[in-house]
Amino acid sequence: MEDEEFDKLTPNEKKELFQKAFENYNNGFVEEDYVVKSLATVRVEDALEDSCRVLEEFKPAQRKVIYEAAEADLNLDYFMNPKFSATHMRFILEQLQENKDVTWLPVGKFHRNIVSKPLTREEISRIKMRMESSEHKDSVIADLERKKKESEKSPIKKGKSKQRGER
Repeated sequence: MEDEEFDKLTPNEKKELFQKAFENYNNGFVEEDYVVKSLATVRVEDALEDSCRVLEEFKPAQRKVIYEAAEADLNLDYFMNPKFSATHMRFILEQLQENKDVTWLPVGKFHRNIVSKPLTREEISRIKMRMESSEHKDSVIADLERKKKESEKSPIKKGKSKQRGER
């Protein structure tokens, strides 16, 4: 709606218009250029525009995952690579939903960036297997921090030399 048209409305009409827009937004829709779109669609269009991509570059299975991520209000930049398979995108989606950093994902004692290059199904299954087998173990950084804290708690006695047989 043009500013001039909006200015001509009465306060009650403005209130009704705002209330309608507010209800639409709460139901997941926005009006853009006189067209009602879902918020997910707007997010996907913005992400595609930012990455200089078009939706047609993606296969239907990939599009489905992208829209799921948009509905969950996740960072769509990670999904804007048409070389990623739908399985890979689904794996990224799962990790983001668990609030994990996909650019520094702890896999056992190491960290892995799962959005830098396309992963095969075998690579994804190996990563998942290592993550599941090492969930109880700390990452390298957490392990170093734990060792640092332990060394601070039990300082080595300096200046006293031990006698033979003494502990």
